Amino acid sequence: MPHFAHKRNHTGFGGYRILSLLVLLGVACIPAFSQGDYPKTFSNPFMSLLDQQTLTGDWGGARTRLAEKGLSLTGFWQDDYFADPSVGNTRGLIGTGNWSRIRSTLDIDMGRLAHVKGLSLHITSTLNQGLDVGADSRYIGSLAGVTGNYTINHQLRLDSWWVKQELFGDKLSLSAGQISGTDFFGFVPQDFTHFTSLGPFYAPFALYNSFSSFDPISTPAAMVQVTPNKRFYYRTMIQSITEGNPKDPNAVLGFYNWYNNGSGTCMEMKDGAVWHNEVAYLYGSGEAHFGVSYSGSKAYTKWSGKASDGTLVALPGFTKNSNAGNENYYWILKQAILRPTAGSNRNVDLGGTFVWGPDDKGVLPFNRQFIGKAEFNGLLPGRSKDSINFSFDYMGIRGPLETAIFKSEKVYEFDYSLQVTRWLQWMPDVQLHQDLGANPKNGTGVAVGFRSSITF
Repeated sequence: MPHFAHKRNHTGFGGYRILSLLVLLGVACIPAFSQGDYPKTFSNPFMSLLDQQTLTGDWGGARTRLAEKGLSLTGFWQDDYFADPSVGNTRGLIGTGNWSRIRSTLDIDMGRLAHVKGLSLHITSTLNQGLDVGADSRYIGSLAGVTGNYTINHQLRLDSWWVKQELFGDKLSLSAGQISGTDFFGFVPQDFTHFTSLGPFYAPFALYNSFSSFDPISTPAAMVQVTPNKRFYYRTMIQSITEGNPKDPNAVLGFYNWYNNGSGTCMEMKDGAVWHNEVAYLYGSGEAHFGVSYSGSKAYTKWSGKASDGTLVALPGFTKNSNAGNENYYWILKQAILRPTAGSNRNVDLGGTFVWGPDDKGVLPFNRQFIGKAEFNGLLPGRSKDSINFSFDYMGIRGPLETAIFKSEKVYEFDYSLQVTRWLQWMPDVQLHQDLGANPKNGTGVAVGFRSSITF
């Protein structure tokens, strides 16, 4: 598993979080198990609160008026509370972890605001804090983690921002600013409400072998997208690596940007660039994506520890005599089946993602990842917005490091997505992490938890 520096609170919920969560859960529980879709009207203001699109509502009509002028304000609070009742045969800690993210986004349509056709601005800020008992090596020590959040710092940061210009009837778009590579390459956004672990809903971690930046550690970038019709697009992007000097104690794998660009406003191109490409075909009941990312920097990977006993860790760095060129290829397929009524939410979605990179390149001990998933949407009577979800995540150790023992880790996830109100989602979740750290001697770890997502 990659080595990460940790500066985290070992406790679970803080007192203020417990109180906030209990209040929100209490408010939302009334309509949680009602039959049918959401009622269109309620007889009192309290029930109207439960029926509105967001927790904070329309701000007395101000939100609608701002949107009409081109100013759209959105946000959400995502809170993951997980425990690891079994850590297999490791000596990891058994306990709980609470990871939380608050994100606010401002989108400005300059066409409406200043009559500049096709021009828009996007600004997102994020507050991250907490602990992932799956990714933390002191607990389960999984390669995948249970919440997909490898964030090592509690930080308020300008997560991403960019300027976008649409041309030729939206068939060509140009974007520049602070952009996360995996927000646009390897990401299936509609699955955010179906899974918690990294990969089934977000870009697989194996893509980092080419230094692809992950949210919220976005880097300076420029992107071009060509969309000749509604079914096809091609996008390409150049982004900075911004990894930092490996001799610097702050230059931890993938997270030097926390220190080098803590505010998220620095546009310095540092340590080379990554070139991303993706072609996508979108059709009525499914989608297909193929992408390749290439890093031309002279990057090397240094491993310490032993592969045979699962103590191997990877540390990236840059030297003048390193061999250039890290690359990744990925394929994403998703298909809706068993849809009894066209356009309805009731269906079964099957999906798969595969990432592959060369055995001798990259900054992680694994260079291939396969993810399979199934989503059963609206199958329960009267719960058209809910879904039952399964996923399987395989991470294979790269050839030069693979031994008879050190081969792969597998993660099995099962959850129920409960859309309590339009603005509140609950997701109880169970995960099995087989061969922890890709070492069969470590056995299988178990994580159980709960995700709450509130749109405000």
